[in-house]
Amino acid sequence: MNRPLLPPALALRIGLAARALPGDGLRRLMPVLVEVLGLPLTERKLKELSFARLRSAGNGEFASTPRAILLRALGYLRGEIEPRIVDAPPPMPQPYRHGDMPGSLRVAVVCRSGERIDGSFSTARSLLIYQVSRQEVRLIDHRPVAANGGTAGDTPRDTARDAARLAVLGDCQLLYARTLSNRSSASLMRAGIHPVATPEGGEARARLAEFQEILRGQPAPWLLRAMGEGPRAAPEQPTRPNAAVAGSSPAAPACAASAESATSSAPARQPALA
Repeated sequence: MNRPLLPPALALRIGLAARALPGDGLRRLMPVLVEVLGLPLTERKLKELSFARLRSAGNGEFASTPRAILLRALGYLRGEIEPRIVDAPPPMPQPYRHGDMPGSLRVAVVCRSGERIDGSFSTARSLLIYQVSRQEVRLIDHRPVAANGGTAGDTPRDTARDAARLAVLGDCQLLYARTLSNRSSASLMRAGIHPVATPEGGEARARLAEFQEILRGQPAPWLLRAMGEGPRAAPEQPTRPNAAVAGSSPAAPACAASAESATSSAPARQPALA
């Protein structure tokens, strides 16, 4: 029996790298890999492939390819970017009308796949919106946000990206993400949205079930007000925001959060949940 030319895992990595390249990526990439690394192609050889060698090989086949695109292809080849063969589609929201769930809050969750908390607010391309009460968790909306590339930093462009995300969160009181930078946390709190970082990720409904336990116990006064149960309680917001949000979160003791990157000298203070 003939052995395959490439192990399936390596074939997948090369295929993903080729797909990341412009034009007929596989036809362009394979001769370059054979020229630079020789046959047989192995995991060790791919891991040792450098950006400079990939760019200059094949008479400069990829010399004009944008650096970001070539780095992404190289990340697949080296195994530094984990392949995601099939992403679970976004779940179907359930019908919801204003007033359906008295005493509830609106919670946004950064989910890249299905209903898992697996993304950063700074790079979020979509948000799931849940209505959460003591008795029920209901998915009511799936909101796309402006796509971006690269790593978030503390630049005017990154601030604009956060503003684009905040614009679709005007009716939410909390946001869950796997990672949150100090800058993003501060932006959310200025908009009156409580940021919750969950570095371990996990299923959104499991995390929201934990939040329900807080609501059934002794939630913080600001949560009671948001639920319409405390003094000066705020009315429930419409389902969709119509403009960029503004405001500030209540001052209270800090609660734990993780930072995806330190973008300010001191971490933002967050109101406590309980």
